[in-house]
Amino acid sequence: MKKSIDYEKLISYGVRAPSGHNTQPWLFSIESDEIHIHPDLTRTLPVVDGDNHALYISLGCAAENIILAASKVGLSGDVSISESHDEATYLKISLSPDVAIEKDELFDFINRRQSTRNEYLQKQVPTEDLDALKESFELDGISMLTFTESKDFDTLQPLIIEGSNNQFKNNRFVEELVNWFRFSKSEAEERGDGLWTQCMGLPNMPSFIGNIVMKYFVSANSEAKRWKKLIGATAGFALFIAEKHDILHWVRLGRAFQRFGLTATKLGISHAHVNMPCEEPEVRQKLISELNLDPGFPLLLIRFGYSEKMPFSFRRSVNEVLINRKQETYV
Repeated sequence: MKKSIDYEKLISYGVRAPSGHNTQPWLFSIESDEIHIHPDLTRTLPVVDGDNHALYISLGCAAENIILAASKVGLSGDVSISESHDEATYLKISLSPDVAIEKDELFDFINRRQSTRNEYLQKQVPTEDLDALKESFELDGISMLTFTESKDFDTLQPLIIEGSNNQFKNNRFVEELVNWFRFSKSEAEERGDGLWTQCMGLPNMPSFIGNIVMKYFVSANSEAKRWKKLIGATAGFALFIAEKHDILHWVRLGRAFQRFGLTATKLGISHAHVNMPCEEPEVRQKLISELNLDPGFPLLLIRFGYSEKMPFSFRRSVNEVLINRKQETYV
């Protein structure tokens, strides 16, 4: 008996993926038996992500969610890159029925996963759970290093602080960041995107007050102090490394990170970005040198540990990101 593919339902899981500043830089289209994920170039971060590698990492996260959702309805999915001459490079997800496929258990954690930006508890992650995180993905050209020892933290902390200092001394960075802040629940809910400040442990406030706070009370020094406290309570770090610095590997890295994040969620482990050393090119080179990563491109640094849950960030609806529709396909 044939069954239909609800493409829009699959896309509804794609939009649950993480993205830099929660910009949600994606648009979706449905073509034949494929879902295409296009970069939304109106939502780039030119200061912190000048080459759009973080954007394509986000698209990879969205693609992995769709692959997981497809497995639940008996479909296998294959992700490829479309090099188009007349538009930006986009992702193709080809879907086909597969009688042998079983639901990937990580699907159950898509709606529970969140970037938890609060302070973590002083609690270590058991060895078996660390092993599960390390084994959460297997994608060509992507590797991950984990750091849980104090000597590792001594290496990473100065680079994290240097990256943060560089960014908060850059007025263009601060302006870009604040542009994506949503200072009240009503604003965050209405816009459906951005960094709702309550997700970062800050109270709701009118936008004009929030902008004053960011301008006069947040500085490189205050951020350095905050990060030292957060690092001191972190159980470990995960550094994602791409073999090559190109779109194919950025997308694969996003898929790997999404599987890592969902596995962490399954294990009750919180995680959040600490990506400043990877975002600042000069600091990234120091990171490569300190950890002897050459060849290799460290593009994502994540802290993990245990914490209370935070409010969930908002997402735009499928209607807002779907640029074409089609009738359900029967397979």
